[in-house]
This record gives sequence, structure tokens and C-alpha cells, in this order.
Amino acid sequence: MSANKESSLVQGYIELNKFCQSGDYERALKSAGKILQIAPTEQKAFHCKIICFIQLHNFKEALAVLSNPKNAALAADLHFEKAYAQYRLNCPKDALQTVDNAPELTLALKELRAQILYRLEQYQDCYNLYRDIVKNTTDDYEDERKANMSAVVANLAALNPNADLPQFEETTYELLYNAGSTLAMRGKYTEALPVLKRAEQTCVESVVEDGGTEEEAKEEAAIIRVQQAYCLQGAGREKEAAALYQGVLKDKPADQALVAVASNNLVVINRDSNVFDSRKRMKAATADGLEHKLTSRQRAVIVYNQAILAIYSNQPEFCKQCCVKLSRELGQESRAALVEAASLARDGKRDAALALLAKHPGTHTLAAAQILLAQGDRKAAIKLLEESEFKYRPGVVGALATLYCADGDYERASQMFLDVYQHYKNDTGSPALRGVWRAAGEVHQRAGRVSAAAQAHEALASAQPHDRRSRARLVKLLAPSDPQRARALAAQLPPIQLQGAIDIEALESSKWMMGAKVVKKTVQSKQEQSPGTPGSELGVTKKQKRKRKTKLPPNADLSKPPDPERWLPKYERTAYRKRRGVRRDVIKGSQGMTTAAVDQYDMSKQPVSASPAGAGVGVGVGAAAKSPRPDKPAESAWQRKQQQKKKGKGRKW
Repeated sequence: MSANKESSLVQGYIELNKFCQSGDYERALKSAGKILQIAPTEQKAFHCKIICFIQLHNFKEALAVLSNPKNAALAADLHFEKAYAQYRLNCPKDALQTVDNAPELTLALKELRAQILYRLEQYQDCYNLYRDIVKNTTDDYEDERKANMSAVVANLAALNPNADLPQFEETTYELLYNAGSTLAMRGKYTEALPVLKRAEQTCVESVVEDGGTEEEAKEEAAIIRVQQAYCLQGAGREKEAAALYQGVLKDKPADQALVAVASNNLVVINRDSNVFDSRKRMKAATADGLEHKLTSRQRAVIVYNQAILAIYSNQPEFCKQCCVKLSRELGQESRAALVEAASLARDGKRDAALALLAKHPGTHTLAAAQILLAQGDRKAAIKLLEESEFKYRPGVVGALATLYCADGDYERASQMFLDVYQHYKNDTGSPALRGVWRAAGEVHQRAGRVSAAAQAHEALASAQPHDRRSRARLVKLLAPSDPQRARALAAQLPPIQLQGAIDIEALESSKWMMGAKVVKKTVQSKQEQSPGTPGSELGVTKKQKRKRKTKLPPNADLSKPPDPERWLPKYERTAYRKRRGVRRDVIKGSQGMTTAAVDQYDMSKQPVSASPAGAGVGVGVGAAAKSPRPDKPAESAWQRKQQQKKKGKGRKW
């Protein structure tokens, strides 16, 4: 190598090191390119070039350079960089293959492999690998590894809530959040809420201590608040959950997956009440780019809710498209069939819905029975439930008993309960079967099977040993057939304690069901009617009713019979004649039209009579011809007031 070339390489590496130390990766990339132009086989410069591409988030270019056959020799040892670029380009399967092809599994490759397994939702393998890393490694990244491991445990709890999983020390807000999520996945929402609240408080304090603002702390804790809202929703406190979801969405978080989850859960809360808002929320929950940010379980739930929303929006075709996506892409064939059948039944295509549900006989038997009952085909519904593999479950037993009793077939219902008793013969005392045995006792009694009813009440007494009512019913049933055992069981019942004296006559009266007041009156009347000692009635004076004097009208003629129509209103009587109003000359005609009637009432056109001699010159209007209206006598003030009252009676506003 010439001296000039060597000095150029040294100068290039100095610049490259300076730019890498300062974080100026664009200029560092140019320096690496210059070095490779001088010496194309420089392994160090090629490695720095790939690192610069990764730091600049140009993963596609980094993968293209690494995959170029011309650079095969230089990229032979860069397994981690190639797998990381594939992982960031959402190609987890290719990344896993690249890691597995590495000759040696270094610590960096192990951690990357754990992340790839988490993305591929292979949680058990991921957990085993993280456990091995944590066990054999001691460095400054121990808290981060534990946080990742606790996230894997939360997803394992979602897959199997009853699994025995490890617990972690809740030293950071990430560990607290994952611990609360694990409890939520197990269905322990009330226990998860205080843990998540502590996680939120710790998160805010941690961000502020690191120099962040309150807005940054609020944005960091948004995911914890959404998880709190999920727990509130699971606990049935939907109003509080909706307020939390809306508060997070109002701040417009940058995390697209967080927006999708909160929007989907709001759609679930809305149900069919606010379809317009739900459609807007669902649009945010199904935005582009979410397929790599959500788990398959979350995506399946969102598509499932989208199909249900399409039913509420009367969009059967779109609902069918969602069901196809749910079945083919997400592997949820059973749920897709159930939703599509619900859409068909809503559109009145019940036969098609039954045919679709018949393809999944084990899981959708109850849905098919519901559609048959909606059609009114009770016999087909009974046959379907009888042939079902769930026929001995308490819910199905109750449904069959109701259908049998509705048809009046108590014998068949009684026989069914006998079969149920034989099925649960070794577990009759289970608390979950209390309702079954109680219903069985009633049905057996209606069918006239006293021994079977006693058997059912025995099973109920064993399931509820402290229930005195069931034991008393058992004593009543055993009394005719087995009085000795009935007495033994009756001896176990508490004695009857009566408080105060009991009036036998009041109990035997037929009015005791009508209330205490009626009973009291009846007892008093019996006491008054009971015979006393001779002569006791002499001192008792009967209260006489007061007779009122009949009032007659002042001009009543008692010699004539009263008018039979006296209680009828005047307008309904035979002698009633409708009063006709006085017609007056009314000036008719259009406005501005002169008639003879107008001239008649115009006083200025009347002839003036001569004034007497010696009178003054002036002529008054009152001296003119008389008005055609008759002279009225002067009215008093009281009469004018009465006339005004009569005029005002007819007007009601």
C-alpha cells in the first residue's frame, strides 16, 4: 500500500470516528463511503456504514447492502445487523432464520431472538430464553430484561389465566404496569386497579425526575390509563372507563396502537346506542399500519367488533367481508360463523343462518336453538338441545325444563332430571347445581313422583346444608312415606318460637290476607257480637242515624207529579227551544263602496229642522232628524257591569 493511500485511510478513519462520537451519522456515512472507495475491502468501514444506515433508520438500504452478493465477504459476520434490519422491516420470520443461521449465538443475538419470538407470539419460547438470559447475565440492563420478561408473562396469562406464572419485584413503573396487566388478563380487575394506579404515579414521578415536562409524563402514562379503563370496563364501571378513554384520546397520543385499542373499547361500550360515534372510532381502530403494532388477538377482537358494528349499521355485505377476514386471516372461524349467522337472522334469512351454524355443531348449539325458538319451532329446538353434548350443563338443563313445562310434558321433564341426577351422582353436593335440584323437586312434584322429589331435595340439602327451607321441604315430602326419618330430620330444625299471644279466631278468619287493619276490624266486630252476661245490653245505647229534612224548591207544587226530565240539562229536554239571536242590518259590501244603508247612518246628510224664533245661529247635531235606533232607557252602572260580564263569558283564550 502506498504512503498516500495509507495516510488517506488514517485521515478517513479519524473523521469517521469523530462523526460517530458526535452522533453525526450522515457525515459518518459519507466518511465510510470515502474509505470504501479508497479500500473496498475494509471490513471496519463497511461495518460502520451499516451501523450508520441503522442509526438513520434507513433499514431498507442497510438490508440491500448486506444482501448484495458483491458484499458477501464483508457481510459474512454481520448476522446481528442483518437480522435487526429484517426485524425492523416487519419480517420477523426472516430475521429468526438469520439468527438461527449464525454460527454462534451471542448475547446480542439471544436478546434479538427473544424480541423476534415475542413478535411472532411464541411466548413460551420467549419466556424460556429470557429466563436463561437473566440467569446468566449481570449488567446494567437487568431491569429492562425483567420488564420484557414480565410483559411475556402477561401475554401468557392472557392465553392461560390459570397457569402458574412467576411474579417480579415491582421496582419500576414498567414492572408495575406488567404486574397489573397480568392480573387483568386473569380477570382480577379490582385487584389490578390499585397496582396500575401506583404504576401511573411512579411513571409521572420518574419522567419528572429525569427532566421531562408534565406533558411528556402524561403522554408516557397514557398507556397505563388505558389499561386502567380496561379494568374498569371489565369490572362493569363503564361510565368511568369511557371517561378515561375519551380523556386519553382527547390528548391525541402519538402511539397509533394505543389509539386503536382505546377506540375499539369505546365502540364496545357504545354498543348500538351511538352508531355514528362508533363508526368514527372504528375507523381509527382499523387504520393502515396497525397489523404490525397489534397482536393477532387484538386484531381479531377489533375485526369481530367491526362485524358486529356492521350489523348495527344495517350493512350485511360489509359484515360478511369482516367475517371472511376474521376466518381466513385470523383463524377465528367459529366466531365468524356466529356473527354471520346473527346477521342472516337479523335479515330474516333464518334457514341460511341455521345451515351455517350446523357446520359448527359443538360450539353454536345454543345459538341455533335460539333461532329455532324465534321461528316458533319448539320441537326442533328441544331435539337439538337433547342431542347436544352440553345437555347436562345447568343452563341447558334449565332451558329444556322450561320448554317441557311450556308444553305441559312434566313426565318428560321429570325423566330428564332423573338422568341429570345419574350424571352428577358422584357430585350432587356441588354448589353450582343448587338451582338444578330446586327445579327438579318442583317438576317431580308436578309429575307426581314424590320419591324423586324427595331425592332432589336431599341433593339440595347436601348442596346447601344450612338452608332450613330445603330441609323443611324434605321433611314434608318424607312425612307420608318415611315418617321415622322425617321426624329425625325435623328434630334438626330449630324450634318454633312464638312471640306473644296468638288470636286463633283472627288466624282462622278468611280476611287475614287483606291486611292487619281488616283483621283488627273483624276481631272487634266479633267481640261486639259475642253474647255477654244477661242484662248487659240494657246499658248499651244504639247510636241512631241523623235524619236530614228534605229540601224542596220554593215554587214546588206537591199536588202534581215531579218532572221526569228535571235531572237532565236544559238543552236535552223536549221543551227546549234554541234561542235565535236578533238580526240587525249589517253593512255588507267591499271596502269603499257606498250604499243606501251608509247614507242612512251618515248624520251629515240628514235634513236639518228649523230652529225656533229668537234662537241663536248655531245648529247642534242633536237637533237633526232622529236616529233609526230606538231610544234606550238610561242604564245604571251595575247593569253595564253585568252586560260586560255576559259579553266576556263567551271568550276563552
